[in-house]
Amino acid sequence: MDLRTIRYFLAVADAGSITDAAKSLHLSQPPLSTAIMKLESELGVSLFERLPRGVSLTPAGEYLQITGRRLIAEEQRLSAALRAMGQGLEGDLRVGAEPMGLWRIVSSQIATFLHAFPKVSIEIVDASPRMQLESLANGYLDLAIIPVLPQEPLPPIADVHFTVEIIATLPLTVIAPRTSEMIAGEPVSLAHLRKYTWVLPGRLPGARSLSRIIDDRFADLGGIPGKIIPVPTVQTAANLVAAGLGVSVLSDEMVDSFPGVVRVAVDGGWPDLPLAIVRRRDGIVTPIADRFARLFRPGDSAEDRPQPTGEPAPANTI
Repeated sequence: MDLRTIRYFLAVADAGSITDAAKSLHLSQPPLSTAIMKLESELGVSLFERLPRGVSLTPAGEYLQITGRRLIAEEQRLSAALRAMGQGLEGDLRVGAEPMGLWRIVSSQIATFLHAFPKVSIEIVDASPRMQLESLANGYLDLAIIPVLPQEPLPPIADVHFTVEIIATLPLTVIAPRTSEMIAGEPVSLAHLRKYTWVLPGRLPGARSLSRIIDDRFADLGGIPGKIIPVPTVQTAANLVAAGLGVSVLSDEMVDSFPGVVRVAVDGGWPDLPLAIVRRRDGIVTPIADRFARLFRPGDSAEDRPQPTGEPAPANTI
């Protein structure tokens, strides 16, 4: 099984038809059909169900589609890494960043990095932590910077495990509409806060950092608030809070960017949110990704580094 055959297989899987896949690959149909049958014979399993019109994946085919995409992505990353070693630091970097971390910590380091290495092209994926983990697992992202909790390890996705390196903590604060009665006087009790409608990013399996903090904070009162409105992002939550819909949680430094909300002092305070660089445990780390990750370690700068080796930086494996 070679990478060319894997590319053929993926083309057929994506097209749902050997004929259409052959056109996209600029091949005639017979050689492509032969390659697919040879691959099935070599593996000893059927990858496609032949239908009157087209093909569909068997369970084995679905598994190969997931792992095959990852193999192709890793091969492309390996080629880019070797080219970067020979030509200097240039190429592509795909970084996932959760909005609260992107607000200051990640954005400032991106600016520093691009100033030092202008030939690097960076793509930022601002999505939910779960979507970023899926993009890591399929090989699209080089790394993701997302909230994590040490007491709740990240589960594997499609047999891909992750390494986690804590790089910062984000101070959180409860926010309320500027017209709220809670902005004056003594810190508000959790029991009082529990009566409000909470507007929060949706609870995502395998990436529950923010929701876990809220669960733990209200545990002694019998559980989370009774009414929660799920939203896609913390920015959406802040805008709805400003409109008077309820209360939420936001990183302290983001609050001033939403003029319709104010900080609410909470009796007993509010926990910080750990932020981490997350990568595939056994994935290839390009010199570009390695150099970028080093920016988040105390005492490191963008340019004054030993030459990267392509090996993952030390991290806590969970």
